[in-house]
Amino acid sequence: MPELGCHCVFSSLPICLAGAGCIFHVIGLSSVYWLVNGHALVSRTRCGLWTEVSSAPCSSYPIVPDYIKTSRAFVILGLLAGVGGLVLSVISLVKQQKTYYRMACVACFLAAGCILIAVINYALESKYARPLGWEFGLGFILCCISVFLFVPAGVLNLLESTLGPLCVNQSPT
Repeated sequence: MPELGCHCVFSSLPICLAGAGCIFHVIGLSSVYWLVNGHALVSRTRCGLWTEVSSAPCSSYPIVPDYIKTSRAFVILGLLAGVGGLVLSVISLVKQQKTYYRMACVACFLAAGCILIAVINYALESKYARPLGWEFGLGFILCCISVFLFVPAGVLNLLESTLGPLCVNQSPT
């Protein structure tokens, strides 16, 4: 248990970062704004990992390209690892054991790696699959942001596993 005279600001920071990473990632992976043709908010044609939207209503891909299947798999693995990192960060705050900090560190880095693989795969392959004029949209960008939230969460968990709880003492009582 954390000590009562110790306010663990730095210990709760990985939880906040991993939680924000999970939220950004869930919104990003479910968005249909991974690629847009024209302005993102008024575009008639846009697509995500799961559906494609044109002037007609949303529809699933008639034939799902392999690069989208790969990106789907890695964003789901990234989400599972990110949620695991969040849960392990909470457990490590409560239990204060190095093992949980290390597992949370690995899970956060694994989440960042899986999401990064998915984003790079999608970016490289969609360049060849779509004509000019297409741009990356909000869903793609939110998944990129989640990578930059999971990495510092992993670093902070790593620091806590090697240095111990990074607490700031309030006032001596």
